[in-house]
This record gives sequence, structure tokens and C-alpha cells, in this order.
Amino acid sequence: MPLHLMCLGASGTGKTWLQEKVSELMPEEDKLEITTLSSNAFYYFGREELKHKLLLIEDLDGAESVLYPLRELQSKRRISKTVTLKDNKGNLKTVTLNVEGPVCFSGCTTWEKLYEDNANRCILLYMDGSSEQDGKIMEYQRRMRHY
Repeated sequence: MPLHLMCLGASGTGKTWLQEKVSELMPEEDKLEITTLSSNAFYYFGREELKHKLLLIEDLDGAESVLYPLRELQSKRRISKTVTLKDNKGNLKTVTLNVEGPVCFSGCTTWEKLYEDNANRCILLYMDGSSEQDGKIMEYQRRMRHY
């Protein structure tokens, strides 16, 4: 079963940095790093282009329009959409676009409540931006300098 991750925290707490560092461990051909998507973007990938890929969405706060197809890729492992297109003669025809998963998903956001339907399909990772955590990090760095 694919794993999905949502990294939550205030701006500047390192969500995107953490996601980037983890993604560096993945082979390039197995991931798709996305800064932003239009509302229909997922439907226009090739039928198997996303299959077994790790989808990394840098900022979910600007991706509200793709949350439904993303949920469907997570849960049903496929999405489809019927659209009308013009052929090379200018005639309209109906085409069904199909995209298959499964996919793994990782995204960053500052708003858990906004993504509640998506969050309940993910492991939630909360960033700790507290001064206590800063102190722990600085203490760890001091100890590491002595080794």
C-alpha cells in the first residue's frame, strides 16, 4: 500500500527543505517534483505516467483545485475525466482521459484544516518551530562539534 505524507507547520519551519532532502534519496525517474498545478493538470498526464511515482507538491496552500483528483489517485488509484476536444479537422469529439496509479504523495502546508479530506489519507508530520526545539538543535550542534 502506498504511503502518503503531509508536512505541516508555520512558514519558515523547514517543511519544504525536509521534503527536498528526502526526495534527494529517491531516483529521479521515480519521482515528480511539482511547484504548482492547474486544476486539470492530473488528467492530462499519460495513462501510466504517474504509475508508481512519488508526487512531491511543494506548496499545497496554492493547490486547492487539485485536491480532489489527488484524493482519488490516493484512494481509488486512478482518475478519469471526459472532455470535448477538436480533432485536426475542427470537429468536436468526446474523449475520456484516464490516469492510473498507484502513486505516493508528499506535500507541505501551513493549513491542516483546509486539507482535512486529504490529510486523513496521509501520515501527518508536524514541524516544531518552538524556541525549545531551537535550543535542542543548537545543543546537538554544539555536541557534534566536539566529536
